[in-house]
Amino acid sequence: MIRPLTIDIEGQPVKVHRNLKYKDKGLWSVLFKVDGKEKVIAVLPEVNLLNVQFLVREGGRQRVIAEKCKNVHAFAIGLFTKVDSQPQTAITYDPYECGYFYQKQNKAPICSASHARLVGKEAFATDNSLF
Repeated sequence: MIRPLTIDIEGQPVKVHRNLKYKDKGLWSVLFKVDGKEKVIAVLPEVNLLNVQFLVREGGRQRVIAEKCKNVHAFAIGLFTKVDSQPQTAITYDPYECGYFYQKQNKAPICSASHARLVGKEAFATDNSLF
């Protein structure tokens, strides 16, 4: 279920993860600090970020592997933007494959990007920075 953005967070730091409850619909949860606490402020079909870092919490990944049950432990962290450029490099994350985000084409690790576009069930990045 889409939960539209109701506040202006242009240029503000956010943390984004694939929404597990509606994963078949290709939605993304946007977390933003409100009164010092991170809260999901929107669930959107598309999110654009600038100056992005890709983070995987290894403890959560190990729980996924051990329990075979998904949990939120991987994020794209960056500045929220409405600017929609078209990053070309398809990226993904699979906890069973490795402990980091990687390029779909060649499985090269990616830890940051100047711009990321998370749309539907896909993620794209530009200016990749490899480990």
